[in-house]
Amino acid sequence: MRAKKDKELDKLYQKIFTDASEYMKDYEPQMVAGTLMAIAIRLYKTNLTDEGFQDMLDTIVECEVKPYDIPKKVLH
Repeated sequence: MRAKKDKELDKLYQKIFTDASEYMKDYEPQMVAGTLMAIAIRLYKTNLTDEGFQDMLDTIVECEVKPYDIPKKVLH
């Protein structure tokens, strides 16, 4: 059961990441990231208890992440 959920989560992550990458062709990355964060926070706030919501925010702040390696565009 866990493997199925992991596959579903990975599929959803890849789909949303692909969509976000497309948005960054027309909008600044900070605008895309901020919009996704705002949506995520509203979803968490709607579906978690107050304590669960605060725990999630604490987890987000404490989490170490590596940046994506986005190829630089070459202009000729």
